[in-house]
Amino acid sequence: IGCYETLGVSYAETNLQLSGPKTGMVVAGCGLLGVVFLLSFKALGRLFDDVELILYGIGVMVLSCLLMIRGIWSPLIGNDDVDAYAIWLTAMISMYGIGYPIGHTAVIGWFSKAMKNKPQGFLLGIFGSAGSLARIVFPIVTGFVATHFSADAVFGVLATLLGTTLAILVVHRAAFREAIA
Repeated sequence: IGCYETLGVSYAETNLQLSGPKTGMVVAGCGLLGVVFLLSFKALGRLFDDVELILYGIGVMVLSCLLMIRGIWSPLIGNDDVDAYAIWLTAMISMYGIGYPIGHTAVIGWFSKAMKNKPQGFLLGIFGSAGSLARIVFPIVTGFVATHFSADAVFGVLATLLGTTLAILVVHRAAFREAIA
């Protein structure tokens, strides 16, 4: 999320010539969609187990990162601003509105169930602190990497890290399901 706040917004303003307020409205709309997914989590939980929700959430986040790598799709669309906007919007919706809210909430739910009857306040404090720290560190690291390499490098690294996490979860999903059984 920190990377998207840093690079996704600046990309829209710089390359798509969106104004700050319009970009903010798009991001807010994606956040609103995320809230809708969070409010429908009980229904999602009836359709999928926690491990599946984590996998789907991370999968959508990988797709979102791949969409933000302009080197992948820009040769396909050339200089068509409408297509570039649609790709950016799809990436933002995928990360802010779908992937992150579902994946993050499912991870917290999974850990909560894995803890069984043990106190969970400390664990939730760690999650909250890690999230706050990430919102500070990732925008700084993102800006540094994007300045010295490229925005594509940032999203490529994110796609690789998330893709590796996804692969590990797919391989070990039975053990993750057992932990909450």
